[in-house]
Amino acid sequence: MSRLYLRMAVDDAAVTLPLPSRAEARRVILRALSAPSARASADDRICELSLTFVADAEIAALNAGYRGKAKPTNCLSFPQDRLPAMFRRDLLGDIVIAPAVVMREAAEQGKRLRDHYRHLLIHSTLHLLGYDHEVVAEAQEMEALEIRLLAEMGVADPYLNQMHE
Repeated sequence: MSRLYLRMAVDDAAVTLPLPSRAEARRVILRALSAPSARASADDRICELSLTFVADAEIAALNAGYRGKAKPTNCLSFPQDRLPAMFRRDLLGDIVIAPAVVMREAAEQGKRLRDHYRHLLIHSTLHLLGYDHEVVAEAQEMEALEIRLLAEMGVADPYLNQMHE
């Protein structure tokens, strides 16, 4: 079982939309960290990550700078290089979420806001653990894991009837 040190911040005073509580975010991230993974093992380690909520303009700038896509996105993950085993903590990286985008998507896709946040927190955490979806086989593996973890929390398949970006 992983232990988690979570830094959670709201980076922009303009972000006043509903956000997941610290306890909810922590619970969902720990669920993702507990998933068996051949790519990264966080078992019996202290994992540390930051979760920051930002306005659309901020995430659009990050998305343009790091992914070459000049538009707001729901979330971005910035993995940290793993530390050698002698260190007490695994600094997993940073997750950045744009609540306004998340809220719009939830409404457009007919999803509960809480469930959409859960999906994005799991998705982002899996990215920090080394999962990706650039190649079809990797995308299928990552999505299957997301679907299973969300089902364990009573959340429907987020990919059902949804076009992939």
